[in-house]
Amino acid sequence: MQQPIEHESEVALFLASQIQLENLEIQRRRMADALDPVTAFAYFKLRELYWTVTKQLGLGHLHDGSSTQDRSRQRRRPLLPKELASDDTLASARSCRVFIDVTPTLRVGGKTGVQRVVREIAKRSIRDRFALPVVVENGELLPYYDHPLLPTSITFREGDKFMLLDASWGMLSEHLPLIQRLTDVDGQLITVLHDLIPLIHPLSVTPRMTEEFSEWFEKLVLKSDRIICVSKSTAMNFVAYVARKDLATKPHLRIGWWRLGADFDDKDDSETSSEAKIVTTSETPYFLSVGTLEPRKCYPIALDAFERLWSRGIDARYVIIGRAGWQSESLEHRIKQHCEFGRRLLWLDKASDADLHHCYAHARALVYPSMIEGFGLPLVEAGHYGVPVIASDLPVFHETGGDHVRYFNLLDSIDLADKIEKLYREPIEKEKMPVYSWDDSARSLAHLILNDAYQTDAESVPS
Repeated sequence: MQQPIEHESEVALFLASQIQLENLEIQRRRMADALDPVTAFAYFKLRELYWTVTKQLGLGHLHDGSSTQDRSRQRRRPLLPKELASDDTLASARSCRVFIDVTPTLRVGGKTGVQRVVREIAKRSIRDRFALPVVVENGELLPYYDHPLLPTSITFREGDKFMLLDASWGMLSEHLPLIQRLTDVDGQLITVLHDLIPLIHPLSVTPRMTEEFSEWFEKLVLKSDRIICVSKSTAMNFVAYVARKDLATKPHLRIGWWRLGADFDDKDDSETSSEAKIVTTSETPYFLSVGTLEPRKCYPIALDAFERLWSRGIDARYVIIGRAGWQSESLEHRIKQHCEFGRRLLWLDKASDADLHHCYAHARALVYPSMIEGFGLPLVEAGHYGVPVIASDLPVFHETGGDHVRYFNLLDSIDLADKIEKLYREPIEKEKMPVYSWDDSARSLAHLILNDAYQTDAESVPS
């Protein structure tokens, strides 16, 4: 299922309008921070001198970004959790011939949707003894977990399966030599496709990401032996895109999909922050949105809806949990300068998992206005807590949430406001959604890989 054609122009126009707002905000900030011509000339000359001298002294890493990159590549691998360190588990890990690459999550850290998937699956793959999570370091594969009884490095053998689970499009140059080694021994490359957003909606991501993703897609995804998607909708979008562009895939390519989990098994050890506690001290009900601030998440649509509600006298709060992302300066300005900011409009941009637990558990509902998603993890996380969900009318959300979600017309703030008001006036009632646990998700993924139980191939599904 693809997003209906009639919505494509609406999405493109919305993204273009957000970019225009961003440009205006950047201009506003430049004017506010403007230097006089003499000071600006002196500043840029001094900066040029600083860069030149530090480079000559071998200290260019202080300003060219290499120090950050080097530190990320040398990030310490986590110790194997004690509950996974049994003799049987370690023996299985040493003999395992399915490898799951999780390098970007180790290097970058963070707790976005993809990174949560990676961490949850990595832990269960070794616990359930179906795969060994690995990372790339200096051109070699090492176990993701650090333990003296795990292999010091991995050399591919015939029949090995190597799965790219993570957001790996930024490290193509490191993966290609490894994949060549895998091909040389007749191994199988499995790539996980979380979405096709940079290809289908390039305005919704950075130009650099579009470039990296496109090259990754061409040189790696299309050369994969198996492709696993996080939803059937994403799989069908892939098949349709390949057919529409008349792209060649590897012979006998098989495509599958599996469902992500919703429980927070890997809990944050930190305490709930004071900011999150403040959210729940008021008796005024709050509606929650979770996700990075970026154009495709459509936070302006939700803000428009709440402004309509507040003008109608509806005393409800809107709480946003998510860090600032690309093209979010205009939205940040709108939030922080809003007359309701700190009162009925709250933004937690550094929330921990403990904060997320706390806010999910007490929310009146989740508001999910996103217009482009590969799965929609917040939707099932809210369902796990029994929190009602109001979401955009997208095929993938129907697949994920079914009849347990209240859908509003895409990019329609009036319809969204009406749906929120209706739920606001209804009696509070928990609505437990049937959801997968991460244990279920890991078992489903293992079944696909170990039994070659993929649902379709690129040729058998019409575009």
